[in-house]
This record gives sequence, C-alpha cells and structure tokens, in this order.
Amino acid sequence: MSAQSGISASAELSESFKTFIDKKQSILLAYIYDEEVKLSNIIEGSSSLKNDFNELKDLVDDSKPQYIIIKHDYNDKLYSFVSFVPDYAAVKDKMLYASSKNTLIRALGSEFFTHILFWNSVDEVSYENWKQSASGDAASNSLSTSEKELQDVKDLEFETVVNTSTKRQLVNHKNELSFKFNPNAKINPEANTLYSFNIDIPKEEIFLSNTSSVSTPKDLLTTISSESPQFNIVKFSTKTFFIYTCPSGSKVKERMIYASNKQGVINHFKQFFTIDKALEAGDAIELELSEFGSENENEDSSAATKPKFNRPTRPGRRR
Repeated sequence: MSAQSGISASAELSESFKTFIDKKQSILLAYIYDEEVKLSNIIEGSSSLKNDFNELKDLVDDSKPQYIIIKHDYNDKLYSFVSFVPDYAAVKDKMLYASSKNTLIRALGSEFFTHILFWNSVDEVSYENWKQSASGDAASNSLSTSEKELQDVKDLEFETVVNTSTKRQLVNHKNELSFKFNPNAKINPEANTLYSFNIDIPKEEIFLSNTSSVSTPKDLLTTISSESPQFNIVKFSTKTFFIYTCPSGSKVKERMIYASNKQGVINHFKQFFTIDKALEAGDAIELELSEFGSENENEDSSAATKPKFNRPTRPGRRR
C-alpha cells in the first residue's frame, strides 16, 4: 500500500528532460517547490564529465535537497538518478523528497535510469564517487551510516507502516491520528510542568511517559529526551506550548510515525485545552528560547538581561 506524496513533475521539467535526453546534455538538477518538482539547472556538458562535476558542486548546498540526473560518460543512453538529501536538511524535506522520488522516476521514464544513488553531503558530490558507484566497483555498494538511513527511507518509501497482525495503518498523511491515547495521557497542564508523550508502536497507543518540573524554558534543553522522538506539553505563566522533538539519532521508522501523527496529536489536545504555540526541533538544544516570550513569573529579573540561547551554527561548507 503506497503513501506517495502526490507531488509530480512540472510541465516545464518534463519538457526540459526530453530536451536534456535529445541533446545528450550532461547533468540536470530539479527541486520541489509549491507541490511540484521543478527544473533547477542544466549543465550542458563539456569535454569531460569530471569537469562537469566541478560545476555541479557549485550548484548543491549542505542544507538544500535536490534530485540530480547524470548522463553516463561511457554510454550516452544511460543515466544515474541521484537523490541528494543532505544531513542538514529539515526532516520534513527529507521525507518529502523520499516520498516523491519514485513518482518522479516513473514520470520521467524508469527505463532511462540504471542506478539510483543516495548522497547526503556536498563531499559526496564528486566524479570519483559517482564513477565508483556507477561502475559497480564499490564493494557491494557499501553504505555509510547516513546512506543506510536514506536506504531505509528508500525501502520504506515513506509508505504505510503496517502492523502485520492487524494490518492497521500506523502512518497517515491527513493530520489524523493512527493511535489511541492511553488513559494516563489525559492531562490538565499545570504551570512549570513538562508532560512528555511517546508512542508505543506495538500497542498502537500514545502514553504519558514522563512528568518533570521546569522552572524556566532553559530547563527544557536538558529535560526533554535526547534518545527518541517525543511530543511535549509545557505551560509557562498563562501560555501552553506543544513541542515536538526528533533527535538526530532517531530511527527512520520512528521519525516517520511521529512526524505523520504530530498534527493529529495537536488536534487531540486542543479539544481539552488551548495550545498557544506549537514548536518543532531536532534535538531539544535547538529550541529557540525566545519563542517562549519573556513572560515567566518564576524567572528572576536578571534572566531578562542574559543573552538568549542560540542554536549551534552549522559547520561551513567544505570543499
């Protein structure tokens, strides 16, 4: 049972791809925008594909996913399809590109592509790396940890995760819930209390996994779990916040299930109390404390003079 994103190739991209094939051009780049896959760039081709890769490297970024189509230099009727999804890309973008890939390949013509590759950093964008994969010289196409993660996404295809005994859909894409709530998940948020919720996948239920006292928003950075995705409710002063976190080391299946049920969980809680703001972060340390505002009756006045916590800056692009 497929759960493709529904995003398809734009008319411009389809026509450009035909021209790309007819003219035997070298490299084509495409990106997702406004619910379509659109043309980004075409590298017409020089005397050497290796030189074209130097130009390609200037067109990719450590935080922006793209699809890349490469004409083989040893056979101009063969092409590689590369899903370039950097580690620093947003989780929602990673899932969007994974769920749209097969639809795009079928639309352009799967017969053209002899290799489907996954790259997740600018450092991997090189002629040597492509040649090794395309020629089959890589030992069983061995994958790095990050590549294995993307391979898992490919295998799952952001499709429905099904419990084999009940055949119940656990991942949905309609802002609905795929799980019931455990009775212990019924709360009436109290100020300066963090309520953490997790999904028990085998039992197909959302449960209250932890309750912690927090004096200030800064306490959240060390109190929210760094082990797995989590839904959190916290109240400071008169405002209630929903916080979804998905740590960088989370399993792909968990990421998919939590992300696809996030809005359903928010809608569920809104039936019982007001949620003033919904926040999302990878690791808790990435939360912007300014999002919580300055109103916190338990903070001492000196806290207002302290600089707000800034998330660590992303490493610079390497060459």
